[in-house]
Amino acid sequence: MALHLLFELALSVCFPVTGERILMRDLAAANTAFAAADAEQIIGFAPAPGAQRRFSAGEISRLAASNGIVTESVGVCFERKLSPLTQDQVLVALRASLPAGAELELLEFSHVRIPDGTLEFSRSGLPPARQDSPRDPVIWRGNVKYAAAQSMPVWARARIWISIPAVLALQDLPPGKPIEADQIRIGTIDSGPYSQGEALSAEQAVGLAPRRPIRAGQPIPRSALEMPLLVEQGEMVGLEARVGGAFLKSKVRAEGSGRVGDSIMVRNPESGKTFQARIIRKDWVAVE
Repeated sequence: MALHLLFELALSVCFPVTGERILMRDLAAANTAFAAADAEQIIGFAPAPGAQRRFSAGEISRLAASNGIVTESVGVCFERKLSPLTQDQVLVALRASLPAGAELELLEFSHVRIPDGTLEFSRSGLPPARQDSPRDPVIWRGNVKYAAAQSMPVWARARIWISIPAVLALQDLPPGKPIEADQIRIGTIDSGPYSQGEALSAEQAVGLAPRRPIRAGQPIPRSALEMPLLVEQGEMVGLEARVGGAFLKSKVRAEGSGRVGDSIMVRNPESGKTFQARIIRKDWVAVE
């Protein structure tokens, strides 16, 4: 009768394991007769989270015989120890991955039971923030690493952003026209937590030209600026030319636009002939 009760108990209870292997000390917790054996002896692989690893009565009998132990042969069940994932655990892991100054509002997370291990939310699991609304909720996918090459997926839904300084347009800025100091101001904008845009100062922005139209109130990223055009197509510009030992100056019409060092076609308004010249400064080109 006692053996029958022991057998029923062994089938209804699964004993917890925490490592990658089931050790003899885990078996000893289920059957004290094995306490005399080497506690670190490996007897099998630990099951995946949520699964069970069962040893039959025959397997237990063979283990006992190989270790010189006399015991009643009863099957044993093992499963990984699981604990509920908590909000505090998720917050700690999220903040550990975020840069200083990032704001975080945790809205929801996966309510699962997890094994002992390391909870991680890597940067690769976070989708890019929307430039027009970086505070929109996003799903950040992470994992619990419970073995060298094994992990369990988890997720968190959160609002994540960072406030960074930015140069803002005070009025509509057309492309190609140099920015003046009274057209901009310094402010702050919300961005994704891993924003890599290089900070732009007002002094650096003045004198540069937008590549595209920028509306009033919009931030001005460094990538949207370039050196302004020093010569524009259709305008009359000065020409410096060296002919032998002589140095001549005249006026020509630009057939193209460009910046210092660019070569463009120009037209002599009197003869109608076109030739190539190099831009040397604002409204001036030169030929050799």
